[in-house]
Amino acid sequence: MSLSADILRLVLGMIVGMVLPRLPLLFFTRFLNMERELPPHPDPVPISVPLVQRLLLMRRVHLMCWVTALFPIALGLWILQNSPEPFALGMVAGVSWFAITRVVPEDIEQGLGILPLSMIKSVNNLREPETDCCEKPELYWEVRAIRCKNCRHVAMDLPRPDLGRMRSDGRLRGSLRILLTDGRSVFPTAGTSIISKGTELFSQVAEEE
Repeated sequence: MSLSADILRLVLGMIVGMVLPRLPLLFFTRFLNMERELPPHPDPVPISVPLVQRLLLMRRVHLMCWVTALFPIALGLWILQNSPEPFALGMVAGVSWFAITRVVPEDIEQGLGILPLSMIKSVNNLREPETDCCEKPELYWEVRAIRCKNCRHVAMDLPRPDLGRMRSDGRLRGSLRILLTDGRSVFPTAGTSIISKGTELFSQVAEEE
């Protein structure tokens, strides 16, 4: 078999290995009539009980992705025990990349996972904040942060992840976007990523030296 055919099968295996674990993100909430309690995408979402319930549900959906990842990695490892199949190697590599993106946190302070419990608790605490930002505070989770609708005060500098709503950009483009971002926001949290923390630590060490 030619080298180009082996490379093609390897790439196809990687695509399958990256897509299969993320199938729950694409179909679980979007096709089960769960859009009634939240405004349509991409409108801001009010900080309320339905939002917290949806965050907990999406956390379970993300955990389900680990279950769907077992099939391609088990099948790929079983095939590789018998023959050096490029497609099987690609599946194992794709699932391994999925695991790496889930294990390595983007936000050190929030914890592991795309929807850690600490982040959900922080959002839930905003339902009854300790201090009001204005006379009539109405907190909404916008694309880049949680803001007050009236005074535009930033209650939490936290980009909004995917909430399982039917996307306004269509099923095909929306599904592709979910696969590429893995349900994360495309906007990083200011000053809390691993890269920014590492750069800050490196600069502090350089100043001390």
